[in-house]
Amino acid sequence: MCSADFCIRQKHATTSNIKHKKMKTKSSTKIMLALAGSLLAVGSMQAQSTTPSTTPSTTPSTVDSLKALNKNAISYITPGEGAAKPGTSGFWGYAFGDYAYMGKGDSAGRGTKQQYKGLGANNNGQNTHPNAMEVRRAYLGYDYNINSKFSAYALMAYEGDQDVSDNRTVYLKYIYFKWKNIFKGSDLKVGQQATNSFAADYNTEPEMGYRSIEKTILDMHGVDGSSDMGIDLNGKLWTNKNTPDGKVPTFIGYNIMMGNNSGNNPVAGFTGNATSVSGQSVTSTVNKTIQGISSKTGKDTTITISSSQTANPFNTTTDNAKKFRGMLFVNTLNNALTIGVYADVINYGNIYHGTSTGYQDEVMTNKVYAVYNSKWFGIGGEWFMQTMTNGETETTFNDATKKTTTDTTSAEQTGYSIFAHATIIQNRLNIFARYDMYTPDNKYGYTYDANSTLASHASETFTEGFSNTSSVSPYKETFMNFGLDWTPTKDKKVHIMPNVWYYGIKNGYGSDQLASSNYMLCRVTFLFAFN
Repeated sequence: MCSADFCIRQKHATTSNIKHKKMKTKSSTKIMLALAGSLLAVGSMQAQSTTPSTTPSTTPSTVDSLKALNKNAISYITPGEGAAKPGTSGFWGYAFGDYAYMGKGDSAGRGTKQQYKGLGANNNGQNTHPNAMEVRRAYLGYDYNINSKFSAYALMAYEGDQDVSDNRTVYLKYIYFKWKNIFKGSDLKVGQQATNSFAADYNTEPEMGYRSIEKTILDMHGVDGSSDMGIDLNGKLWTNKNTPDGKVPTFIGYNIMMGNNSGNNPVAGFTGNATSVSGQSVTSTVNKTIQGISSKTGKDTTITISSSQTANPFNTTTDNAKKFRGMLFVNTLNNALTIGVYADVINYGNIYHGTSTGYQDEVMTNKVYAVYNSKWFGIGGEWFMQTMTNGETETTFNDATKKTTTDTTSAEQTGYSIFAHATIIQNRLNIFARYDMYTPDNKYGYTYDANSTLASHASETFTEGFSNTSSVSPYKETFMNFGLDWTPTKDKKVHIMPNVWYYGIKNGYGSDQLASSNYMLCRVTFLFAFN
């Protein structure tokens, strides 16, 4: 039986988009371009090799069937390509959602970007135990096989977005073309597409499966976007030619990408729809009144919700700086084990973090991962660290002078994830579990000083430049999830997955005097695919 998301296509839409002023990228850009050139050179040498194989090669159909067997899935469908049969044109799609009951919520509504952040908080008139049925994602894609060398892909997605009338809305998540075998063993993709930080083939999302249950740790916390507009080159650097018949060869693969780092958002000014804003944001506010019953008093109450919409302004980040991403991995043990490394970098130039002096601002991510999948069980893990050079402002109180000084330091966020699944009844029932630990700010600390004029009498305070962590620096966050995966159909395109979803907020610093707390939900998740 397959893990639910091995039977369908994977991808996400959370976007990490750090908006700053910046200058031209210099040293980091040169380094990444040099890396890209090195990979192309090695790939070219591999492509030009004419050494004959000493054993018969494994046919594509055999490889595909072995992938399906080892992944314990009906097929191995890669992100962004979902036709019923490889190399054909056609529609495809899938959807997942849940009935979710909240047993407990954090009273302060804390958390980074996890999906239930703020739900169940007791400070804004919410019910104590909210529950609902909801679709969290719906995909409708079309793959078109132009000819033997070129193919095109488009995907419309619903992922919780709403219009001004609160109707569900869809957006264009993927639109790109692929140049197959641009040189031997490598493909080129151009357009809006999946990034290689976690969603690409042989990375953690497709290897881990169960995207319908939760995002990967990088996606959950907005460390990188799941899609971007850019150019991507991926393929194999080396393949073991001495592989027995019926076995999948061990190979070393790569994936390099240059993108806008704008996620699914167009870069204003280049689409012709933002010329009227003249570089300024245009914001409109909509007030909506909701009648309900207060969970505190039990009486009728009125809640007014304000929402703002901002026109897409010119952006000095996406207009200039580009994000360079690179992934290198080995696939071995008859396609069962994948070990990989990933890194990305984007340089924003000089940024002024509340200081009179500009400091070089560069964001770099490093990640390592390993996943083993067999017919009966799978296990894996990943670790990452993201660093923003001069991305954190530190204000220190001096007891002797009774004054404060401000300087910059490098911001760091880090975390790890461990996940596993096992088959209880072949082709019918799986069990799965996962544990994450996430630290939004490695540099953060709190020391009480009675004389300090800083907030909470802290001897020093910190303000991060990371867009996803600036308001949650004092906390460590833990995620746990476990459940069952049952498929009632022979083709495994329908899944029912009862599971428990837990998210812990640990305050070990004391700077805001808030107690540690958690979110706890009981869910029945459903998933269905069509292609």
